[in-house]
Amino acid sequence: MRKENTDPRNQDIKRSLNRRILRSTTLNILALVIVCCVFMALAMQLLANNILLDSLQPMARQSAKTVEANIHMLADRMMTIASDTRIQAGNTADIDTILTEAAETYELYAIAVYDLNGKLIQGNGATLESLESDFFTLLQETDNLTTYASTIYQDHLGIMMGMPVKKEGETTLYIVGVYKYDTLQDVLSNINIGKHGMAYIVNREGVVVGHPEQSLALTKTTLLSLGDGHEEEVNRVTTGETGATEYPIDGQTMLVAFSPIRGTQWSLVIQIPKADYNHFINAAMLIAIFATLVVLMISILLILRLSRSISLPVKSVTKRMVALSDGDLHTEVTPIYSGDELEIMTKTLDTTLVSVNRYISDIQKVLTQVAQGNLCIEPQVDYRGDFSLIRGSLQTILQSINKTMIGFRDAATRLSEMSEELNGQSSQLHQASSEQNQSTEALVYEVSQVKDRLASVATSSEQTHIKTEEITSRIHEANTQMSALSHAMDDISSNAQEIIKIAKAIEDIAFQTSILAINASVEAARAGSAGKGFAVVADEVKQLASKSAEAAKNATTMVDNTKAIIQTGVELTADTAVSLQAISTVSEQINVISDALATAVQGQKSALATMEERIEDISAIANHNLQNATRTEQASGLLAKEAESLRSEVNRFVLKEEGN
Repeated sequence: MRKENTDPRNQDIKRSLNRRILRSTTLNILALVIVCCVFMALAMQLLANNILLDSLQPMARQSAKTVEANIHMLADRMMTIASDTRIQAGNTADIDTILTEAAETYELYAIAVYDLNGKLIQGNGATLESLESDFFTLLQETDNLTTYASTIYQDHLGIMMGMPVKKEGETTLYIVGVYKYDTLQDVLSNINIGKHGMAYIVNREGVVVGHPEQSLALTKTTLLSLGDGHEEEVNRVTTGETGATEYPIDGQTMLVAFSPIRGTQWSLVIQIPKADYNHFINAAMLIAIFATLVVLMISILLILRLSRSISLPVKSVTKRMVALSDGDLHTEVTPIYSGDELEIMTKTLDTTLVSVNRYISDIQKVLTQVAQGNLCIEPQVDYRGDFSLIRGSLQTILQSINKTMIGFRDAATRLSEMSEELNGQSSQLHQASSEQNQSTEALVYEVSQVKDRLASVATSSEQTHIKTEEITSRIHEANTQMSALSHAMDDISSNAQEIIKIAKAIEDIAFQTSILAINASVEAARAGSAGKGFAVVADEVKQLASKSAEAAKNATTMVDNTKAIIQTGVELTADTAVSLQAISTVSEQINVISDALATAVQGQKSALATMEERIEDISAIANHNLQNATRTEQASGLLAKEAESLRSEVNRFVLKEEGN
């Protein structure tokens, strides 16, 4: 494994203190700047949104008031027409004149007078025969100026307003006028809401009634469809609430503000793309980032100056410490007058070098005196702090060397005396080793003679063992044959018993035959001359039965004699088997004794062989001892000379003995 290089001089320049301070500080400041820029961007976005929404809300309220003022102006015109006494008089000619003048003066699309049931009395322009029920109902309920929630009038866009005509406080007629849509369109167009912003009007049902694009009002487009389905914001508009919000429409974030138009069922909605103001926000963010980068560069320059003021003195001190690690104790430390810890560090390093030089000089003097043989020297410098351990260690070393040298001197004296004694003992050992070697050789000769005699006994024992085994084998064979003979005799005895049983059966048959012959004779006698032939046969049968009985008796007698003879043979065979078994036992005992004798002889032979090896080892050891005794005698003389030389060398040192 490659040893790691720990020499400070070989460290890469990238690990210098100056660069480390600059890099660490720059990275920290850069990270802080990035985090601050991110938070600043988010905060500016949030602040810009809040400012825009907060500014749009009063703008929507003010624009709603502008629309409301225009509606009031139109309402005032209707009130002026309704308060004309000629209308209240109900003169048809006067009413027609008034309606014609009003249509020409106020840019009315249509104007008409209706009775209390909503039926047309007299009109000018494209009038309705009867008012729409929801508008008429609202007109009756309010009994005052009423603006219709819808702006669609006979497939055209217009603002319908109704006003009761009162006479003596009672409503007698209703005058209804439809202003041209251009009046409302001009108001919406004059609302300045940015480059791509727009303003439009919706009623309480969320239907667009006024829009720069008139087609949206004609088709009754709903606010919900314009707002991409943001129902919550639509509900806030249709409930007459004033507020501002933002939500995406067709992938583009829109800032939306709304406010109700008082006196109507409408609400004004201002819609501005957020992108119209992003360039202002982005420009402000770029300016802030640029300013931050400038401050960052200035901070890095200041940090670089500060790091140099720290790293240069530290580099000087580090260089001196590296030289100290290389053994340089004489180069002076460059003084630094910074009034801070660096100045204290350089002064401390200089003081440390002076102290180390003083201590090393004192240690060098002590070691030089010790090398010259003076062990009475003492450290002369006052060691401070933990360096006092060095003084104690020097004194301990000197005392230990003194004791060791005293021990060496005494040991040299004793060694000289012991060498003289060893020389005399070596001579005696040499003589004893010679005598031991001669005795060992004689013992080896006697052991070899015993070994030869035991070899002869072992041969005789082996032959006896072979003959005994042969006798034992013969006896075993005789035992086997006697066993077979005994089994044969038993079989003959069994067969004799069977023959006796057969003879007995024959005797019984003869007896039965004899009785049968007698019966036959009796029957032949009774038969007279007719039974003579049968009588002859019966007589022959009787004689045959008599001969069979006699033959059965003879066979039984012979079998009994044979059985007695066989029994005698069986007994003799058993006695012979017992005798053979006894002979076999004695033969086995002789065999065991012969084996034991052979084993004992073999063991004695092995023991003699081992003894012979041991005696040979003893002889070798005796020879080795003789050689060692010779070398010891020679070495003792050399040892005496070396002891005298050691004593002279020890006497060269000046020792602090207890006597001094």
